[in-house]
Amino acid sequence: MIRGPKTSLTLERKTKTRDAAGGYTETWADVAEYKGVLCTLSGNEILKYYKMTVEATHNFYLDFIHGETITEQDRFYDGTRTFEILFVNNIGANQSKALKILLKEET
Repeated sequence: MIRGPKTSLTLERKTKTRDAAGGYTETWADVAEYKGVLCTLSGNEILKYYKMTVEATHNFYLDFIHGETITEQDRFYDGTRTFEILFVNNIGANQSKALKILLKEET
């Protein structure tokens, strides 16, 4: 179980809706609310993977929830603050006990 002061963040996912012109519009829809520990990084954490470099501003730790999926195509928000998901890491890999999610706060 993740320990620390809990923060609630709402997960959003892009959804496509058919428009009157026969095309689609994309909007963000709420998926679920998650309680976890949100940590501000003292300096931007630089992560290198797949030949890409990303700079995170926050880590969000939460207990692993079986049957639910969080991906880099989703995002979190809390009131007026929005966080882009940069990377989702299953801590303890085979045990699936917790997630460490690297976030970048959108300004």
